Amino acid sequence: MKKFNAVLFILILFLSLGAAFSNSLAQEKELVATVNGVEISKADFYQLLETKYGAYALSELIQRELVRQKAADLQIELGEDEFIELYSGLIAQLGGPQGLQMFLMQNNITEEEFVEHLRFNQLVAELAKSEVDATEEAVTEWFEENRSAYAQKEGVDVSHILLETEDEAENVLQALVGGADFAELALERSMDPSAASNQGRLGRINRGVTVKEFEEKAFSLPIGEYGSVESAYGWHVILVHERFEAKEAQLDEIYELVEDDFKMANALNVESYIKKLEAEAAIEILFGK
Repeated sequence: MKKFNAVLFILILFLSLGAAFSNSLAQEKELVATVNGVEISKADFYQLLETKYGAYALSELIQRELVRQKAADLQIELGEDEFIELYSGLIAQLGGPQGLQMFLMQNNITEEEFVEHLRFNQLVAELAKSEVDATEEAVTEWFEENRSAYAQKEGVDVSHILLETEDEAENVLQALVGGADFAELALERSMDPSAASNQGRLGRINRGVTVKEFEEKAFSLPIGEYGSVESAYGWHVILVHERFEAKEAQLDEIYELVEDDFKMANALNVESYIKKLEAEAAIEILFGK
């Protein structure tokens, strides 16, 4: 879907409203700028916006209406808890709130625009998934083809505080032994940007996904105990919350997860699904006539 600056989009909406309620003479008299004494009227300004960006705005409005209608027909809504979990995970992947702000600056959008776009795409993805025919036979076949991906690998649920020196790590360990709160110390002391959003809680990690030094220490610590280790990133103070033994996957225990993965893998992508909705709809374009 083609996107353009939200300010331009809002101005175009004002144009359509102004055409119904304001007369052209008033717009001709209202100015948006002067150049060496030469006046540029609001009417000229609106005319240029409509000419250059009107088709894009109309296309987006049509697509959003198609998605709204389809969601109503299928009675599908994007749950707020589900979206919050999705958004929180995305922020963590971006490196926390600071990483999010950097991402927004790089893409020249506001957080509100980003959230709106993300909600829309997620809703379209849910609509596309709902149209996938997930028979028990097809889901079972998918599971067998991807069984190894669902096997539970050996893992640990950990938190960490990343520090620059061994002395800093020792000070933090002493504070923790003295009763200090791990999450609060992570917020105050950790060099890991994600600590701003997760308070140092990395969650479950499996063998083979972290640097060797961190892995060896994390998998050797008893549950509930603290430890420290140096890696290329600095000094880690680690707390293990839970352990997970390696386990073969059983379809009956994770059927809903596998079914959802099957639908996701076989659903149309966002752009293709919207094109499908457009092809199925009765759309009459009156703009420019």
